[in-house]
Amino acid sequence: MGGAISINKLRKKNKSKHTRTIQRYEKKTDDVKEPLKYYLANFMKDTDIMVLLHFLGRYLFQSIHNAPVEEILTNENCKVLDVGCGAGTWLLESATLYRSSSFLGIDLCTVYPAEIKPDNVEFMQVDVLNGLPFEDNTYDYVHQGNMVEVYTIEQWNFIISELIRVCKPGGYIEFTEPELAPKTGPILKRFYDALIELSESRNVRIRMYRNLIKILNSTQTVHNIESKVAIVPLGMKKGGNVGQTYLEVHDGFFLNDPMPETMSKIMNLSRQEYFDLFDEAKQEIEKGVAPDCEIYRIWCQKKI
Repeated sequence: MGGAISINKLRKKNKSKHTRTIQRYEKKTDDVKEPLKYYLANFMKDTDIMVLLHFLGRYLFQSIHNAPVEEILTNENCKVLDVGCGAGTWLLESATLYRSSSFLGIDLCTVYPAEIKPDNVEFMQVDVLNGLPFEDNTYDYVHQGNMVEVYTIEQWNFIISELIRVCKPGGYIEFTEPELAPKTGPILKRFYDALIELSESRNVRIRMYRNLIKILNSTQTVHNIESKVAIVPLGMKKGGNVGQTYLEVHDGFFLNDPMPETMSKIMNLSRQEYFDLFDEAKQEIEKGVAPDCEIYRIWCQKKI
C-alpha cells in the first residue's frame, strides 16, 4: 500500500539532536559486568530517528512492505510477527492499515508502547538469540528491519532459520536494511573504513545484502527470493530533502556516544579531532562529493 509523505516536514520535525546510539548492553552480576550477545541501538533515548528511518523507507519504496502479502493481510486470521520491533513504528502503522490481522512485536528493549496502541497489536520482551518462543508454522508474515549492525554472521544464520521456522508454509519473510555505500569521498571514506574495521572486530558484516541473498538461496525451505534496492544520494546537494533526511540518520550514527569514543581510537584521533574531521566530511558532502546510499528489502516465501 503506497504512502507518500513530506520528507521536508519529517526532517524539520526530527532535529539532529535526535540521534541513534550503538552501544553494548551489559548485565551486572555480583559487581561483575557480563557482556551480552548484542550490540544494540539505544532506542530508549533515540526512538525519533528510528521513526524517521521508517518513514524514509516507506517514502522510498512507496510501501511499508514489498512482499506480496496484501491479500494475506486482509484475512482476519492473519498473524504477523515483527522481530526487533524497537518502538514499534512499522508494526503500529501496519496494524492500523490492516485491522483484521493480528500483530506481535518482539524486542529485547521494552521501548514499545505498553498501553496506547491499536487493539490488534501486542508486544513482548524477547531475546531472539535464545530462540523465538513460538511453535513452528505460527505466523503468516514475519518482518525484521534495521538489524544489520546487531547480529554477527553466525547469528544471522540462526536468526534466519528461526524466522523461517515460525513462518507458516506459503507465508513470507521480509527484511529491510540499510547498506553502507561502497564509494564516497576520501574524508568520509576514513569513517567508513573504521566502521568496517570495528564491525569486523565483532564478526559483524556491515554490508549484508549479498550475504542475506546467499543465505536464503542456500536454504531449502524457502523460494521465490526477491529484492529491491532504493538509492539515496546523501545530503541536500545531491539528494535534496530525501538526501538531507538520510544525512540526519547518518550523522546520528557517527556522532552519538559511544561511537566517537570507539571510532576515534580506531582512527588514531582524539575525540575533538574526530569531530573536527567529521565536520570536514560533512563539508565534502555539502559540496556534492557524497555517496549514493542504499536501503534494500529482501523477501522470500516458505515452501509448502
